[in-house]
Amino acid sequence: MEEDYELEDSVWKKIMWIAFYAISAGILLGLFTAISSPIKYVCSLVALYIAIKCFKRFSAWGPRISFIVSAIIVYFATALVIAIVIYMRDNPMPAG
Repeated sequence: MEEDYELEDSVWKKIMWIAFYAISAGILLGLFTAISSPIKYVCSLVALYIAIKCFKRFSAWGPRISFIVSAIIVYFATALVIAIVIYMRDNPMPAG
């Protein structure tokens, strides 16, 4: 039995779910690019699972496009933060 989530969700609840899915997927994809061990593939698979759950929950085009765009923005923000942290770790500020 398939449930239609769109009829029972309010607009704010939809926005919160899309934000949750996008932030989770974006962070996991950012970790995928930063990690060099085989665990990175687990991050990729979990991000794919989150995307599938989001696409199952929202069947309209608007929420799906919002999820993809938001996940890409969060991915770039996560990659930027990781790059800054790695740079600061490898190049400490001079004393004095």
